Amino acid sequence: MLSKKVYYFFLILVLTLNSIKLYSKEVIIISKINNEIITNVDLENQIKYLLITSSNLKDLSKKDLLELSKNSLTREILKKKEIKKFINIDKISNLEEKLIKQHYESLGYENKSNYINFLQNKGISLELVKNKLVTEQLWNTLIYEKFKEKIKIDESAIKKKIKIYRSLQEKLYEVNVSEILFNYELSFNELNQFIEKYGFKNAAIKFSISDTSSKGGEIGWVNLSNLSPEMQEKINSLKIGEYTKPIKIPSGNLILKINSKRELKDQFDLDEATKKQIIFEQNRQLNSYSLNYYNKLKQNAIIDEYK
Repeated sequence: MLSKKVYYFFLILVLTLNSIKLYSKEVIIISKINNEIITNVDLENQIKYLLITSSNLKDLSKKDLLELSKNSLTREILKKKEIKKFINIDKISNLEEKLIKQHYESLGYENKSNYINFLQNKGISLELVKNKLVTEQLWNTLIYEKFKEKIKIDESAIKKKIKIYRSLQEKLYEVNVSEILFNYELSFNELNQFIEKYGFKNAAIKFSISDTSSKGGEIGWVNLSNLSPEMQEKINSLKIGEYTKPIKIPSGNLILKINSKRELKDQFDLDEATKKQIIFEQNRQLNSYSLNYYNKLKQNAIIDEYK
């Protein structure tokens, strides 16, 4: 009969071997962003997160998913490093809870408990989701604080534009649109083939350089009067589900997809329409500043690829 000492020795040995087996998965460094590394484990966790954001991504090839995951992690790392220069991330517990609530409600969950169970089933920690949501929100805050004085809004010109548009229309419409803003180097033919195979939303996540990329390019409801005459003309020629050919803008090529359209039944209110247009124009300018600011960060970063 084994002595107690020998018994406990073998027990500890078995537990240790099981533990080694459990955590024996090799951790491989994929890339290094400045002095922060991205591993294969980071990529797998990012893919899990992206899949709960857009379930359609499961149709992508493993290669595309890994590339998408690496690019989104690179953005996250660079943004987070810049945020820490200006904002104390450790003092945002109230913001965390607010963002988590918004996130689980957007996924159709009524309470946090069911949401946490959902994340656990997907192999995702609540902490990981918090970090990602907070980083994106604080980045938007940083961009606003840095560039709010540079935003140029001509309210009188906006009112004049709305009046002219209103006078030419028997009925007023607003459209739910999505966008893909892509670099000049990417051919529209390549992008179009990807959209046809995997859908517009997945193409936006993969190729778009706009901040709307993380939401599958979704902009939301927009009054047609908010858009430039060129965009109005192109969108008016589209059927639901169709998208424009590339529109050249300073930061790249833009394509717009019309998701749905509805007539505005309420009585026209010039002041309300003006407020909405001001917000739309402010966000447009902030998105442009955000893109340029991030591109500079990336250009100045030291990025080493290992795999």
